[in-house]
Amino acid sequence: MAALRTLSALPTMICTRALSSSPVSCAKAVKDPGIVLKERLWQKEFHQKTKGKIYDKKPFKMTLRQGKKYMWCACGQSKTQPLCDGTHLMQQLKISQKPLVFYAPETKEVWLCNCKQTKNAPFCDGTHRNKEIQEAIK
Repeated sequence: MAALRTLSALPTMICTRALSSSPVSCAKAVKDPGIVLKERLWQKEFHQKTKGKIYDKKPFKMTLRQGKKYMWCACGQSKTQPLCDGTHLMQQLKISQKPLVFYAPETKEVWLCNCKQTKNAPFCDGTHRNKEIQEAIK
């Protein structure tokens, strides 16, 4: 009977070890992914000190599906714009920007920013119309 209890506790131990060995990162990994900010229904907190590389001078129209997780590229280096492909993880490139992770609360067609200079990330706010951005991409 004692052996049976030990075996039933074993998968739980393995599962928690797989997440992380540190209690701090384990708590972050288990955190509820459905947290929604009061200011914006569409995204989680997003604080970056710098803007990414200008990828294009026009936005990208995309249909977002309700409840689906999206990762908007903030660095401008991704080959699958406007979404992240993990290029920022390459240490050789020394990219400090991280993607914006958000969940769509409803199915909707939206314009996602491709110039990476928007003040309303990940959505286009018309910043791409500025002279500096239009001249940066020829």
